[in-house]
Amino acid sequence: MATEIKFLRDQNDEVLKRNEMENDFKRSSIQKHVLKGNGDNTLENSVADQSFLVPLITDYDKHLEELNGQLQYYQKQMGEMKLQLENVIKENERSELSRQKLHTQELLSQLEVANEKVVENEKLILEHQEKSNRLQRRLSEAEQRAASASQQLSVITVQRRKAASMMNLENI
Repeated sequence: MATEIKFLRDQNDEVLKRNEMENDFKRSSIQKHVLKGNGDNTLENSVADQSFLVPLITDYDKHLEELNGQLQYYQKQMGEMKLQLENVIKENERSELSRQKLHTQELLSQLEVANEKVVENEKLILEHQEKSNRLQRRLSEAEQRAASASQQLSVITVQRRKAASMMNLENI
């Protein structure tokens, strides 16, 4: 705002100087005399002052119209930029959602693979438990047979010793 005011002042000074130079050539000697303050007629002074104001006001109005035109142009540009920015934001949101969706699909795929492995491992564990149970039964059966065989061996050994002792007694 301050730069615009300074610009307007500078432009007014420039227009005043230009108009003063143009009007110096056009003025009569009486007008020059009145403008220098040598005349006592205030009506002539005010007429001369108004002759300076008309071009200034015209240039000022012209400059205001240019500034209003620029303002409208910039407002239109800002509106278009705002729409473009909103479109970019929406596109970014869509891209982000798309990226997140893809990432979620990858995670779901990995989860499915992990679940399949868990199911496979559970099947293997059940199979190993069944094998372990069968082996445990076979081991128990083998231990029982071994215990039975050990008892039979003990009985046979006792019987052999008795028989050997009897044979020794018979031989005596």
